[in-house]
Amino acid sequence: MELDFETWRIEARSLLQKGVPPHLTSWELTQSFFTIADSELKPLPSPKVPKEFMELAALVACARDPQRWALLYRLIFRLNHENAKLLNVVVDEDVHKAQLLAKSVSKDIHKMHAFVRFKKAVIDGQETYVAWHKAEHYIVKLATPFFVRRFGDKPWSIFTPDGSAHWNMETLSFSEGMSQSDFEHDDPFDEVWKTYYRSIYNPARLKIKMMKQEMSPKYWSSLPEAEIIHELIRETPQRLQNMSQTEKFLAQVPDTFDWSEVKKSALSCNACPLASQATQTVFGEGNLHAELMIVGEQPGDEEDLSGSAFVGPAGQVLAQALEKAGVARESIYLTNAVKHFKWTPANASAGGGKARIHKKASGSEMHACKPWLEKEIELVKPKVILALGATAGIALYGRLVQIQKERGKVRTDSAYAKTLLISWHPSAILRATNSDEASLRFNDLVSDIQSALAATKS
Repeated sequence: MELDFETWRIEARSLLQKGVPPHLTSWELTQSFFTIADSELKPLPSPKVPKEFMELAALVACARDPQRWALLYRLIFRLNHENAKLLNVVVDEDVHKAQLLAKSVSKDIHKMHAFVRFKKAVIDGQETYVAWHKAEHYIVKLATPFFVRRFGDKPWSIFTPDGSAHWNMETLSFSEGMSQSDFEHDDPFDEVWKTYYRSIYNPARLKIKMMKQEMSPKYWSSLPEAEIIHELIRETPQRLQNMSQTEKFLAQVPDTFDWSEVKKSALSCNACPLASQATQTVFGEGNLHAELMIVGEQPGDEEDLSGSAFVGPAGQVLAQALEKAGVARESIYLTNAVKHFKWTPANASAGGGKARIHKKASGSEMHACKPWLEKEIELVKPKVILALGATAGIALYGRLVQIQKERGKVRTDSAYAKTLLISWHPSAILRATNSDEASLRFNDLVSDIQSALAATKS
């Protein structure tokens, strides 16, 4: 039977009260912890246990170190009999050792949060999610409440060699551990992780030593994307050569005024890594002679699958705003500053929603796509451009824009159109923390669309 933190606390308090010094204790879980003469005791009826010590001890107790219990008892004994401020003495051997163990446990918890990969399974007729993880320390009880907060709307189990955690959407329970050989479960979602990992891999930034420091090979056996690491490393020299022969991060736009030809060329664009991650290019659409062009940020999950701009949840909000502002969608031109969907996998869908979570495009990716937006503006020649969101603001203003402060303000000095203004992206309305904030932003968007429409008539 393993000694646990709660048992140690009870026994440590008893030993402190009786005044048993550390060198006379044994922390093997047997029938008794010590046998000494009463004359050697230093009774302490009301030992003091600082909050800082309990926070440190909770981590140290999880360390895979057989001397951790003795170390903790030495510290609490010395705090009561030697120096109440002992934990501030960082050069003290015991304090230093405890801090190192606590740091190692904290890092291990962080790694568990980052590297657990849930797989969908059906157990006893019920859909659930399972994962296997090899931890360095005994962290299951300390680390798994995070997954309750993050993925509390789905039942799941996390297995480790030392212990397992189970969430039934009501209570978190724990059981015996499981070896990886006993945990065998394949999930089609594993391929999503591999696709994502391939898409974000940059051979020019390969640093094997650093990669192994951040994602130790000991975790690879439970990470689906790790199966392709060696393959990507082998391919790196050839991929670097290919990169050197191809001008990257700047779209090559055809010299034509035929919108259909431009769109056709955009559909095969691979100027940045997003092309390999997305399903397809999502080009602009609408009235090619529109006086009003609305520029969003980048396609979402539904836009990526359909190939059309503003058809997902944010598109529905925009449709409502356009209707309230008295603007017909077919009368305007709609596009995005970035033409490919950038995403990161949800943790095996255990979050209860999409398998692909939207991720903001980087500065180089925005730069790569800008020639397409500039070509669309050149072809449509809008009188007014309404930018929606920060990414569109960067593309059209050439700087970071503070939506809250700058929305609705008309600019007449833009090289892109006679009038330029910016407003909330519909997704910002969906992300509002409460209904009042959402309503305020929606009304702002409607007002800014009306201002843009009025500017087309001036």
